[in-house]
Amino acid sequence: MTTAINLDSVPKVRKAAAAKPDVGTTWYSHDGDKYPCLYLGVGKRAASWYFKGRLNGRSQQKALKATFPETTAAQAFEKIATLTEYHTGVASSDIRTVRDAWQHHCATRQSEGKMSDRHKKDMTTKLDRWVPEIMESSPTDVSTIMIQSAVNSIDTGRGDNSAATKRHVRVALSSAFKRLPGKNPVENVTVPDANEQPPIWYDLCDDNRDLEREDLSTVWGAVWEKRKQNVIMGTAWVVMFFTGIRSENVCSLRWEHDGKHGFVDLQRRELVFPKLKSGIRNHVIPIGASVTEALQAIRLTDSDWVFPASSATGYVGGGHGLDTLKAKIGEQRVPVIRAKDTRKFFQEACNEALLGDHIMHYLRGDKSSSGDGKMLSKYTTRVGKSAPDMIETVFFERIKVEPAFGVV
Repeated sequence: MTTAINLDSVPKVRKAAAAKPDVGTTWYSHDGDKYPCLYLGVGKRAASWYFKGRLNGRSQQKALKATFPETTAAQAFEKIATLTEYHTGVASSDIRTVRDAWQHHCATRQSEGKMSDRHKKDMTTKLDRWVPEIMESSPTDVSTIMIQSAVNSIDTGRGDNSAATKRHVRVALSSAFKRLPGKNPVENVTVPDANEQPPIWYDLCDDNRDLEREDLSTVWGAVWEKRKQNVIMGTAWVVMFFTGIRSENVCSLRWEHDGKHGFVDLQRRELVFPKLKSGIRNHVIPIGASVTEALQAIRLTDSDWVFPASSATGYVGGGHGLDTLKAKIGEQRVPVIRAKDTRKFFQEACNEALLGDHIMHYLRGDKSSSGDGKMLSKYTTRVGKSAPDMIETVFFERIKVEPAFGVV
């Protein structure tokens, strides 16, 4: 039996909710047509909001996972609007959980060639570890507060890594919900901003007044020492140092085009990437004379990879030569450069060479939101032919030497 009352009247609803039944549930509906299909079910322990109506052509009763007085009738009715929209959507018949929505997103992106198996596995692992309850929930039962609470609780125990993981989880969940009709509950979820760590060298300079930030001779000495120890690994560092390109894209370079990885065109003095980690496709990056000479010096290697190594991938990276480099300062050998520090050094060299940010982003293989894409690409390509040599000149001033690379 259902009793009609004014669900907008908090005193009346409070009185109804206080009348706990001895057995079963007492049902209340609105005494007008303002809230169709909305019911308040009062049980022994709580007063909860429900949907009772037709979905997908059949009568259904669904708990809205909202209780009174925490949720008003108007707020509960908003959940019904989302529920109805979702169940009349095209994807709803196959998507019952957030995991289904995520898998649908992954399948779509992979069919478009825009998601690798590695990226899918990495993001899925993070979702399974940090938001498993949300993944198994129905999309209509997930609120912004629920997601925000889950994101807030992420703690990897690895400092800044937690902030990065929070951003990754937010992006993945948002992508899943964008595949569904209705409002995206991730829109108002906040996460920490990406904090770009300063290069190790700058931290050392802050702690030691005898060191100068602009003098990179000690840093270059560590790179050159690595090249003397292992010319392949050392040359990878040289390329990163003078180009600012991400280590993952540099290390996976090949000598010939295979349609998947970046490759070196020494004749044209270019690095050509079918796809960069930043997501940019078919990107051609000109290189300066020093980078060209350094690559020519190792061209006689037998491997198809520019920087081969005995690793799972077949090339250097990770634990195969790109660990932080050290140099002697005073009486101790201390870390002076990480792979990602080269991107910051490159950015500053571009600034000193009076090159615009869009040129720097283009040469590093970054996405840039400024300017018209096609026009900017043509302009940057022209300027980019001379820019690498201009940047190398700035580096020579900072490392106090103009290196020469002999054939290995």
